[in-house]
Amino acid sequence: GQVFLSAIGQYCAGGATAEFTINRQSVSLLESKNDSIRREVEKQMYSQMILPDMRSDILRILEGCDTLINRYESNLIDISVENPKLPDSLKEGIIEMASTTVQTVERLILAVRDFFNGKGVSEYVSNVFLLENQVDKQALLLKQRIFLDKKLTLAAQLQLKVFVYGIEKISDKAEDVADNITIMAVKHSI
Repeated sequence: GQVFLSAIGQYCAGGATAEFTINRQSVSLLESKNDSIRREVEKQMYSQMILPDMRSDILRILEGCDTLINRYESNLIDISVENPKLPDSLKEGIIEMASTTVQTVERLILAVRDFFNGKGVSEYVSNVFLLENQVDKQALLLKQRIFLDKKLTLAAQLQLKVFVYGIEKISDKAEDVADNITIMAVKHSI
């Protein structure tokens, strides 16, 4: 998340610079490493019959967390391929929204850790919901600014909307995983 945020800040500051590219590549490497770890965990859970009654729920949480890293990577790839021109009026808001998005994912990871450490549904789950709502508000403001800027062509407006939407979807997925944790906690407490 921090590498993603750094890449977004670098892109806002100077476009697809060498530093941005290095961070994009780092996120891709981390995503590949995460995929390997996730597959190994799945293999171990099935081959050693670990937690058979909770296995599908645990795997759903792991896959949801993996999707977050995939979204970090795909957003940076899209940015590097499309190279959208960011008006100065949007840059601060984009960085702020990306920061809130990363905070949402960080709280989710803390919630997942608490859950797996037997603490049930922690306050971090509530933080995820609050932060995701904040990202939605930030995204709405950015989209309004994009479509109020009459200097932008419709094509540029749509490209920037998709740029904002991609970052926004990361926090939406974090909220989905937090919902799964809540359901799983209730389900397995009965």
